[in-house]
Amino acid sequence: MNQKVFTLSYLAQLVQGRLEGNGEVTISGVAPLDSAKKGELSFVRHKKYLKSLANCNASALIVSDDISEEINNIPLIVVKNPEVAFAKIAWLFYENPVFPNRVHTNAVLSETAKISETCYIGPFVHVCEEAEIGSGTIIMSGAYIGRKVKIGEDCIIYPRVVVLDGCVLGNRIIVHAGTVIGSDGFGYVSDSNGNHIKIPQMGNVVIEDDVEIGANSTIDRATFGSTLIKKGTKIDNLVHIAHNVQVGESCIMAGQVGIAGSCQIGNHVIMAGQVGVADHTKVGDRVRIGAKAGVATSIPSGLDVIGIPAHQRNEYLKMYMNVKRIEKIKKDLEEVKKQIKNLK
Repeated sequence: MNQKVFTLSYLAQLVQGRLEGNGEVTISGVAPLDSAKKGELSFVRHKKYLKSLANCNASALIVSDDISEEINNIPLIVVKNPEVAFAKIAWLFYENPVFPNRVHTNAVLSETAKISETCYIGPFVHVCEEAEIGSGTIIMSGAYIGRKVKIGEDCIIYPRVVVLDGCVLGNRIIVHAGTVIGSDGFGYVSDSNGNHIKIPQMGNVVIEDDVEIGANSTIDRATFGSTLIKKGTKIDNLVHIAHNVQVGESCIMAGQVGIAGSCQIGNHVIMAGQVGVADHTKVGDRVRIGAKAGVATSIPSGLDVIGIPAHQRNEYLKMYMNVKRIEKIKKDLEEVKKQIKNLK
C-alpha cells in the first residue's frame, strides 16, 4: 500500500487556512499532540494545551489565530476552527474498506427485490420482497432488510443491522452494527380489568440523507405516519427513539439518550449522554441539554438546560448552590435561636 504524503501548503489550501512557515514540509499522517511524530500533523484547540508542545514532535500544527501568536518554532496552518480543519485533513489518511460490487453467494435475496449492480451484499444478508437498494450501498454480513424497504445510494449498513418492513433510508446513511430500525412502537391501552392491549404499529421510519446511527440503537416505527430523522443528524450508540418522534436537521444525540413517543425535536439540538425526554415534549432549535437531564416540559429555542427535572442552566446552578448552603443556614438559625433564648 502506497503511503499518502501531502505538502503543508496543499493541506492549508484544502482547509482554506493561512500558512505560516515552510509550506514544503511533507505530512504523512495525523496524530494527537502527545503522540505526534515527525511527518505527522496535529492541532491545538485551546491555549491550555500549549504546555503539551514541549514534548510534541509533530512536523506542523493546526491552530487558531489567538494561539498562533504564541508559537514560533513550528510550521502552522491557521484557521478559525482547528478541530474542523483537522477532521477534514484526517479523512485524507483514512483507509476506507474496499468492497467489490457483488452479491455474496450466501446472501438470500427475494426475486422481487431491486438491487443496484454497484452494491455489495455480504454473506447471510437477507433482502425481502420488493426492497430497493441504491447504487454504491454496502450491506455487511447478517443484515436483514425487510419487505418494501428503500435504501438510497452510498449507504453503509454494518453487520447485524435490522431494517424492518416499509422503512425508508436516504443517501449516504451509516448504520452501525446491531441497530434496529422499524421495530414496533411501545403502544398499549389498558382495559377495565387491567389487561394491556397492543395497538398495531402501522407506520414506518423515514431517515433522511447523511444521517449516522451508532451501534445497538433502536428507532421505532410510528403508530400511524412516520417516525422521522431529518438530514445530517448524528446518533450515538445505545440511543432509543420511540414511535412518531420527529428529530430535526443536524442534531447530536450522545449515548443512552431516550426520547419517548411523539416528541418533536428542533434543528441543531445537542443532547448529552443519558438525557431522557418525556412523551409529547417539544424541544426548540439549537437547544443544548446537559448529561442525565430529565426533560419533562417543552423547551423554547436557544436555551441551555440541565438537571432533573431540566431547568435553564443558570437557574439550576443557583438552585444547586442554595441546596449546598442549607446546612450552613440551618446552623445559623440554630445560633440565632440560642441568642434569642439567652436574651430571655
